[in-house]
Amino acid sequence: MSDEPLTVFETRESLLLRLKEQGNEQDWREFHDIYGRLIFGYCLHFNISYAEAEDIVQEVCVKVFRHIGKFDYSPEKGRFRGWLKTITRNTVTDYLRRRQNRARIAQDYVIHAEMKQESRLEHDEEVWQREWEKALYEAALERVRKRVGEETYRVFHRYVLDNESATDVADETTLDANAIYAVKHRVMRYIREEVERILNNE
Repeated sequence: MSDEPLTVFETRESLLLRLKEQGNEQDWREFHDIYGRLIFGYCLHFNISYAEAEDIVQEVCVKVFRHIGKFDYSPEKGRFRGWLKTITRNTVTDYLRRRQNRARIAQDYVIHAEMKQESRLEHDEEVWQREWEKALYEAALERVRKRVGEETYRVFHRYVLDNESATDVADETTLDANAIYAVKHRVMRYIREEVERILNNE
């Protein structure tokens, strides 16, 4: 259960700075792994299906690719997530309008839907922040999974996420209870490190 060395997971520079320079395929895959989750989760709050949400994720990613060079990367002026949120919200709004037009919905229903949309926007920042925290944790967890290997991750998943007892997990592995406790604390520390690394990369 040896872990990968930490240097494997360190980043040369901000992901966003690399993307502004039209980053390579690995940079864009990293962007999708982190922010694609955020965009997808946000879309689901607008009664959009999983398939439709995936389409919107791709549409937003294309827009980011086209316009990232114009983004003024200056944390003191506002984080990248605010810029991304504007693109995502506009894309969702445009998609809902197109869907309404295709369905030729009655005018009174359109008005009702727009009123509900306005109500949602009142809580927009809260939704966006909640989905960001979820996406951040999931992305960090996936990185840690690759870092520690499947065997260690399964132990952590069963003991922490599935809430199985250390005794039950120990009975089906080569580890004793103390080793399982150690796995939990080590993986949790790695998750905190990965969360911090992602945030520092913004």
